[in-house]
This record gives sequence, C-alpha cells and structure tokens, in this order.
Amino acid sequence: MSLFSLNWRRSESCRSLVSIRQILGISLALTGITGAALPSTAEASLSRNDCFRRGSAGDMGRQMGARNAARLASAVWARLGQTCDQVDRLAQIISETPISRPYKGGDFAACFYLGYTDALWDQLDQTYSRCGQRCFSAGVEIGHISAEGYCSASLAVGGLYDPGFISAPPLPFCGTNLVMGCKSEYVSVATFEFPGCSSYTQGAFAETFDNSVRQDCFVPSDVPIRDHGFLNFTNASEWL
Repeated sequence: MSLFSLNWRRSESCRSLVSIRQILGISLALTGITGAALPSTAEASLSRNDCFRRGSAGDMGRQMGARNAARLASAVWARLGQTCDQVDRLAQIISETPISRPYKGGDFAACFYLGYTDALWDQLDQTYSRCGQRCFSAGVEIGHISAEGYCSASLAVGGLYDPGFISAPPLPFCGTNLVMGCKSEYVSVATFEFPGCSSYTQGAFAETFDNSVRQDCFVPSDVPIRDHGFLNFTNASEWL
C-alpha cells in the first residue's frame, strides 16, 4: 500500500520471506497519472518527510490521497457484504479501480499517491487481520497496485530515489506462486502497460525499480527480478 508503523502479524510459513523484506528497504505503490515526464538527474527531488511537513503542498496531497483510499476501501467492502470469503475479491476490485488524477502535479501529486497507498495497505491489513488471514493471497493484484503506485509517483516528480517513499504491503505472501505472480505483474505493468513508466524501470532508476519490486512482492534475494525471458522480450521489442 503508507510508510507508517504497523503491528506485523505473520505465520510460520512466511517468516523467511519476512526477514528478507525487512533487510531490503524500498517500496512504492498506487494508481493514476498517465502523462509522461522524462527522467532527468539521479538526485532525489522529494523525500517521504516532505509529505509530512505541515501546511505544505505535499502534506495536503498526502491527506487527500489517504481520505480517497479509505473511502474506496470502505465502500467496496460494504458492497461485498463485509464477509471474510470476499477479502481477495476486495483486493481484486481495488486493483482494477482507477484513481482520479490529483488536481495538482508535483509534490502534491506524488504525496497524494503516498497517502493513498499507505492508507490502502492499512485498510487491507485491517480487513485481512479481522478475518484471521495472516498472509496476502492475491499476488497478481498486489503487484498491479504496487506498479501503478510506483509509476504514478515517479511521473509526478520525474523519478523516485527515496528508499521507502511509499510503504510496502504490511502482510507477506505465503507461497512461491504468489510471489512470482506479483513480480511478473509488477514488471509487466511498469515496463509495458503504464504509459511513460518504462523510463523509470531502467538506467539511473533500475536499482530503485528492482528494489521496489523485490520489497513489494517479497522476492527472495537469490531470485532475479528480470529473468532471461523478460530480457529477451525487451530486446526484441526494441526492434519492432
């Protein structure tokens, strides 16, 4: 989902993934801007703290994003009858719901996505926890949400270099298939589907992007983010 303090609740089967996630440290996540800004320098233009500076544009954007996310999650959960057999459906609907573009750009927009994502992860965490589920079981959906957040915030300020600018999902995945599904969706959306985002997955931003995928999808350190199949497809697409 925003970077904030949560009470981590994890099952035994997830602990190896959790330890990896706590060591690595970058995450970004949620939806909306489609305008293309070109990356400029490798110097951070905005930090997480800027979004909490009282009275600033970033602070106002963050608060608006958090309110929007809370309203969305509450409305969808109510429509689903607030029944625990619908928690994965909740994540799916949220991942497929586009967010309105903030009425301002720059710091306001980037911090809007920070606030939105932080609040969204918080809402999902509370829902899963109330239903006694200690792990996310919607890998592809989490990957989609996280990629859109990374791309939206990157486009708003011309690239992100602040580790942990947007908080990672608070719950881990249980099972390799969910991890790989999340990773594949994240990379696919950011590289090929989100307009203008591919520039923020390579070059000076490659490490930030890879660490974001690894953190948000709980990818073990010995698993590459971009496998040979992905690299071959990317190289081939450059000739089209």
